[in-house]
Amino acid sequence: MIQIRNKTYMFLTFAFAILSTYFVYDYLNYMKEREQESVVLGRESLDDIQREIITILDDIVAEGDKIKEILESAMLTKEEVINLVQTRSRDLFYLQGLTVAYEPYVFDESVARFSPYYDKRQGRLIQLEDKYDYTTDSIATNEWYLGPLEENEPHWTDPYFGTGAKLLVADYGLPFYLNNATSPSGVISLTLDLKKLNAKMDSLAVGQTGTAMIFSESGNLVAHPISEYILDLTLQSTAEELGLGEMVDLILLTEEGNLDYTRYTGQHAHAFYAQIPGVNWKTLVVFNSSDLLGNAHLLHRKLVKICLSISALLFMLLLLLIKPRAEAKQKLWSISIYLSIVIVGNIMFMWYLNLNYDYSVGDDNEVFIDSRTSLASFINSENQKVSKLGLQKFIPVATGIFVEEFEFRDSYNVIIRGEVWQKWPKHLARFYDAGLRFPQEALAGRTLITKISEKEDKNYVTHTWSVKVMLKMPFDYSEYPFDVRDVKIEVMYPDVDSGILLVPDVDGYSDIIPFSSPGINKDIYLNDSQLLSTQFSFDLVNYHDRFGHKKFSGTNQFPIMKYSINLKRRLLNVLVMNIIPILVVASMIFLIFYSITKDKDDKSGVSMMGAVQSCAGFFFVLLVAHIDLRRRLSTPSLTYIESYYLTMYVIMALLAINVVAFTKGNNSRFLHYQDNLLVKISYWPVLLFTWMIITLFVFYT
Repeated sequence: MIQIRNKTYMFLTFAFAILSTYFVYDYLNYMKEREQESVVLGRESLDDIQREIITILDDIVAEGDKIKEILESAMLTKEEVINLVQTRSRDLFYLQGLTVAYEPYVFDESVARFSPYYDKRQGRLIQLEDKYDYTTDSIATNEWYLGPLEENEPHWTDPYFGTGAKLLVADYGLPFYLNNATSPSGVISLTLDLKKLNAKMDSLAVGQTGTAMIFSESGNLVAHPISEYILDLTLQSTAEELGLGEMVDLILLTEEGNLDYTRYTGQHAHAFYAQIPGVNWKTLVVFNSSDLLGNAHLLHRKLVKICLSISALLFMLLLLLIKPRAEAKQKLWSISIYLSIVIVGNIMFMWYLNLNYDYSVGDDNEVFIDSRTSLASFINSENQKVSKLGLQKFIPVATGIFVEEFEFRDSYNVIIRGEVWQKWPKHLARFYDAGLRFPQEALAGRTLITKISEKEDKNYVTHTWSVKVMLKMPFDYSEYPFDVRDVKIEVMYPDVDSGILLVPDVDGYSDIIPFSSPGINKDIYLNDSQLLSTQFSFDLVNYHDRFGHKKFSGTNQFPIMKYSINLKRRLLNVLVMNIIPILVVASMIFLIFYSITKDKDDKSGVSMMGAVQSCAGFFFVLLVAHIDLRRRLSTPSLTYIESYYLTMYVIMALLAINVVAFTKGNNSRFLHYQDNLLVKISYWPVLLFTWMIITLFVFYT
């Protein structure tokens, strides 16, 4: 019999070992596939951008070759050259203009310089020789002309502000030769409109936080979501903003690659870069890993599976340690203790996962902003969407928030006091007044918005208001006390039809990364919560359903600015007020239950009525605590911690029934085996296993 039992234990141990190995392998394989899939998604995004950019640049190169062939085929007159410049400038959408610049006295021996440039945006011809001397190297912007001559081959310039175009541009220049000359007769320059190139890249970049840019071999930006960066910043400074500062040299020295790194915000990120063929430029795309990998819930489910299987394996190993010749009663108690310890370990592990994982990463339709770059990428992306629907583009207005104090009025209402400011553009002031509203404003609350100052600057007027408002928040208490209670303040412009989009005033804060907690008084004290971070984001809501505008029924994602205060609940209060009383009552009930016996000589036991009365007393103790919890939370849903109370109610009822059946009944071998031993040893495993199943159901289904 002992041999059969040992073989059974060995078989189960072997089976759980195989199962644990499989779950570990599945987890590692999933992590590997997850990482590979993220690389594939990021690479596909980079390839899409590369493909479109290469097509644009190849079209420009091909156009240049055609113009060169026309110029070299015959000596054109002045009118023919001007007509060529005008007609060819209109052929390509991404061209800002076209220039044919001749070397001194080459076009006409009596003309020192001849360089007609047609500006498509202005719709007029400009004679550059009348504006400046394009042949001198003392003018930095003359690279468009001098570069192809010096290299005697096609040449792409770094971005610059065009003197003739009065626009941010880059030029593709190639020398041409008249009458089979050995030295260049002049340069054909095709001017690329970088604003249009930026718009194209924004329409191609994927992900809520994806940032795409192009830079030259010298590290100068060619395209970036923030056009002001192109002249003011280099790749080095932009990369530092994205957390890539230490990897700039690697990016510049290698043709292509992908980098896996952690941003200074604490977020995991991927960077993909590649050389653009035919030009000394590279494309760089940066994503937060959450964009590519998705939610971590599935990952945590796999970790829980590993924990459960290893726990079962550990339990079987502990059973093997039980001495074969030990008394049956001792063996049963050992099994009960080992099983209870293993179950407690699983519950603690699941609690740990929920305490240490940031479930406040936001909804699927929420986009987080942590830099000027991510803000510009988001605005450009949203403008691309509304443009396709034939609607006007959003007008961004920088808006800042500083929370001086806030408190929870009840379970769902929060009172906020602080300041809000807007940098209202002067050109917008002719049509609209500065203002704001809080869509979450509670009906029972009294909102006080008082303007305290107006400060005029060069391009805008800064309006500042003192604000006190009660906001109604849709908190979900179903996972209490492991729930997320983030205060997310929505701010929008009152007139939805205006197209005005309130955006975070990035320049108004020293830093807007979440862990620097911008926009809040860090000395605010909350008795049951701890401030983790603050951050800005946009919530994409259904425009038609939310605001009832029929003409906007085609766009179901309207951005509303959010300012989130991320809180972590202090578990000490919950531990003292709820968990410890439940554990104490459970222990007291077990001691009373354990002491029940039919041995008439044992005077230390508890009578049947004593046990039933004790269960009734403990029931009212827990009921009072449960009612107090419901009063404090006032939530219509059942919370996680309440399931412990409900479980105890059922356990107390079952134990009272068992005590009566054990005392009054004489025919049940199960109940009378060694003084109700089987039920006693089952108490903790059954109670803890029920809590574990509830934990699994609440957090991982």
